[in-house]
Amino acid sequence: MHNILLNAEVLVFDLDGTLYDGTEHYDYYASQLEKEVDVRYLESFRNDYEQMKKNNHILSIGKVYDSKNDYVLTLDPLTLTISEVHTWDGKLVDKNQLDDSYIQSFSLTEPFIPIGDGWWLPLVTSYHYGARDVWHCYDKTKEFMSTEQFKIPQIKGLIEGLHAIKDTKKLVLLTNSDRADVTRLLKILNLDNLFHLELTDGNKPLETEKHLKHIMNLYNVKPEEVVSVGDNFINEIAPALKLGMHGVYITDQSFKQISPTLSIIPKLDMLFE
Repeated sequence: MHNILLNAEVLVFDLDGTLYDGTEHYDYYASQLEKEVDVRYLESFRNDYEQMKKNNHILSIGKVYDSKNDYVLTLDPLTLTISEVHTWDGKLVDKNQLDDSYIQSFSLTEPFIPIGDGWWLPLVTSYHYGARDVWHCYDKTKEFMSTEQFKIPQIKGLIEGLHAIKDTKKLVLLTNSDRADVTRLLKILNLDNLFHLELTDGNKPLETEKHLKHIMNLYNVKPEEVVSVGDNFINEIAPALKLGMHGVYITDQSFKQISPTLSIIPKLDMLFE
C-alpha cells in the first residue's frame, strides 16, 4: 500500500473518473452531443474530440474553456490564475491584447468551464460548434450507464484495499454527482456501505474547500492527516494542497511535481499495490 495512505487518518475520494475506469461513457456522451451540432460542423466536432483523446489538441484535461470568447486557458496549478491564453486552434494570445480585468477578475464561474475530466471534453467541443442547452445529453448518458449494455470496468484491488483500511481510517466520498446516481454507482461497483461519509452534489471546485474544512472539523484531524484522491486537479487536488493536505492526482498525462505533498499516479490501483 502507498505510504501516503499509511500515514493518513482521513481519505477523501472523488467518484466519477476516480473509483471506476473506462471511457466508453464519455464516447457515448459525445455521440449524443454531436446530434446537437450543426451538420456543417459535424466532421470538425468528431475530429477535434478524437484529437483531444490523443492529447493532440490545445484543449485538454486541466485547461479552462472560456465559452464567451472561445479561448482555452492554461492555469497556474497552485494559484489557479491564468498563465496562458490560446485560441481554439492553438494560437497563443498576447496578454497585452486582453483587457486588464480579464486576467485580474478571472474566477472558475461562468463563462469559464474547468476541464476537470473526460466528461468536459465533448461538452465544450459542442459549445465551440454552437450547441447549447445540451444537459439532456448528460441525462441520456447516465441512463445508458444504468443499462446492461454498459459494463463499468472495476479497478483492480480497490474493493479489497478499502475494506483493509476502513476500520482504521475514515473513508469519505465527495462528489458532484447527485444522491440517486451515487447510490446506484456504488452498488454496481460493490462499494456501498464502505464510506463513513458520503457528500453528494458537492459543487466542486467552488465549494471544495468548504467541504474539506467540514471534514477536518468532523473528524478532528489536522490538514496533513487528510489525503484527497481524484482525477480532477482543479476540483479535488488544488484545494487540498492549498489547505496543507496531501493530494493524490490520478492522470496519465505528464504533470509537474509542484508540491512535496502531491503524489501523481497514472492509475488508482497503484495506491493499493
